[in-house]
Amino acid sequence: MRLGLALPTVDIHANRAARLDELARRAEAAESIGFESIWVMDHYFTERDGVRRGALEPMVTLAFLAARTSRLRLGTLVLCNGFRDAGQLAREAAALADASGGRFVLGLGAGWHQPEYDAFGIPFTNRVSRLEETLTVLPGLLAGDRVDHSGRFVRLAGAGIPVTAGAPPIWIAANGDRMLDLVAAHAQGWNVAWHGESPAAFAEAAGRLQAALDRAGRPPSEVEVSVGVFVCPDPDLDSQGGRVITGDAAWIAGRLRAYEAAGAETVITTLSIAPFTELDESYPERMREVLAELG
Repeated sequence: MRLGLALPTVDIHANRAARLDELARRAEAAESIGFESIWVMDHYFTERDGVRRGALEPMVTLAFLAARTSRLRLGTLVLCNGFRDAGQLAREAAALADASGGRFVLGLGAGWHQPEYDAFGIPFTNRVSRLEETLTVLPGLLAGDRVDHSGRFVRLAGAGIPVTAGAPPIWIAANGDRMLDLVAAHAQGWNVAWHGESPAAFAEAAGRLQAALDRAGRPPSEVEVSVGVFVCPDPDLDSQGGRVITGDAAWIAGRLRAYEAAGAETVITTLSIAPFTELDESYPERMREVLAELG
């Protein structure tokens, strides 16, 4: 099992986006502690209970972090497909694949938070169909081919981009059956998030992914299975009814191993009670003990 870290792109204590220098320090620490990968989100903003929070642009952020790290995989969890047309997405991904020395993972999703779509005049309808068309043309663009496509949402005529590195693996965040079919047809990785102490919901979704792969005639080895979980390495913190994995290092390691037993090859941790935040600045260092327990 590989352990990843969702970087705190949002400072929930100051209610602001984290600065790039702050994220770079956390990325360097994650590499030193022993995490295998780091991940950033893609939201103009999310808004709940009248509080709006957002983060800096993820591809620029990862380019900055690529220059400050040497070993970590760097991924988007995940880019909202509607925010970029297929050509611009491919262009940015190709540049980041080069900048990272092949460490970049291109995570994509259909998007879900309608207020940010409405705020920027981005269509919220047909999100899965739009993603499907992007996935149809993206491999060819990332390979440096000239691509023609006349679809409902994507139209390309001899389109191509400069490519200076190998294409990054494409991951898809998915839970619905139609989205899982897109994973089976197009992706090299899959993510579902966010979970807590019990791997039951993850295991059920992983079973449906396996069924989709069977229908597509692809072996499971072709798709890296990952899951996002809330972890707070603090024995005194309430687990909120199991929504968050809390406790000492041995207990947390045992809970993560349960996800591995349920099929997770990579577990991506948010060290907080909300995605891409950090509840306590001591938590990353405390995860060193968890990594030692995992061996």
